[in-house]
Amino acid sequence: MRFLSPYRELFSLPRFGSSLFAAVAAKLRPGISSLALLLEVAHYRGFDQAAVVVSVSALAGATLPLRGRLVDRYGYPLVLAPALVAYLVTLAVLVLNESTRGPFAVTLVSAFLSGLSAPPIQIVTRLMWGTLTTGTLRTTVLSLDAMLTDVGFIVGPTIAAFLVVVVAPWAGLAASALLCACSTLLLLSRRPPKPPKRESSEKRHWLGPLGNQVLRRTMAAAVSFFLGVRAIELAFPAWAQQHHAPLMSGVLLSCMSVGSVGGGLIRGALPERWSAKATLPVTLVVLCLGTLLVAAASFSWTAVLIAAAAVMGIALGPSFVALWVMASDLSPADMSAETLSWISSCMSLGGSVGAAVGSVVAAAAGPASLLVVSAVALATASWLAHLAIAARPAADQLPGVDVHQAVKAGEP
Repeated sequence: MRFLSPYRELFSLPRFGSSLFAAVAAKLRPGISSLALLLEVAHYRGFDQAAVVVSVSALAGATLPLRGRLVDRYGYPLVLAPALVAYLVTLAVLVLNESTRGPFAVTLVSAFLSGLSAPPIQIVTRLMWGTLTTGTLRTTVLSLDAMLTDVGFIVGPTIAAFLVVVVAPWAGLAASALLCACSTLLLLSRRPPKPPKRESSEKRHWLGPLGNQVLRRTMAAAVSFFLGVRAIELAFPAWAQQHHAPLMSGVLLSCMSVGSVGGGLIRGALPERWSAKATLPVTLVVLCLGTLLVAAASFSWTAVLIAAAAVMGIALGPSFVALWVMASDLSPADMSAETLSWISSCMSLGGSVGAAVGSVVAAAAGPASLLVVSAVALATASWLAHLAIAARPAADQLPGVDVHQAVKAGEP
């Protein structure tokens, strides 16, 4: 049972239970909120207008790096508390306007403002793990965090659909608001670390992490990484459609998700001497090879493809963990929240590009070709991550960077 000792040690930490609950609430909320918003507006106005509202709300997510910068500058209590109030008020206005068949413009503005004011609880929970753990335990807790993210996006939409159908059209949004409030209040109840301050002679580069060559390469790796992941997610439905087996898309995606969760948990249980070798360039190379294996298996029996999808998924979870560990290690202490916010935004950008490119490639050349494109994107991400790590010793020459602060960014 020594294999599970990192998790036993993690769960024995003081106040870990409340921290875990805050993280679970933070992971469930995104999976609930988007579908709940879609179903709430669709109930009164139809799916066409509901899709516009969801798109407008998602557009506000582009401001996440700005909220991360505010967290770095003022600390998360001064950012989370007013953001939570604004989020709850705008969400209440949206629900009230829909229930009274109010103007569509009010719904659009409320959706945008709710997305704009949503507390950045996912970013703050990752910062919380950095203050709670160090060394190997930090990798373990980030592995657990990645697993919770996967579970949240699987379970969240199911909860939203159930509440909307069984309770009321507004019930999904109410659950999203409740989870956001619980997570925020739990985070505020912890003793937050003081925001790091620079010496008076130092000036923070106005671009923040974007002014740092090392972090720019890390962000580029995140874009290419998630482009490849989204291409994989599109390749499975394309294969199922090509073989007139629509249910197989769900089976293949589920197998990949199960492999991802298992791989992430295994990554967190590895001893330090092995865990330290599982860097982002390494895990992405393994994921690239796994994707090529799936591409080859797509020409074989269905059972072989299912097994290949599960095996490939084992490298997916550790890649997410390695990305967050790398971002935490390379970001200066006074840019931690903004850096993690940019990484999240870059992953969203990569996913959007991957969806656009993937749909074209799948229609023109088939799912196997799309998987090859995904492998190329993953190999590119591995190369970019390697360049970022290789350039790390020169980081103290870049604007607004302190290597020693970067190393200590995850320590209490």
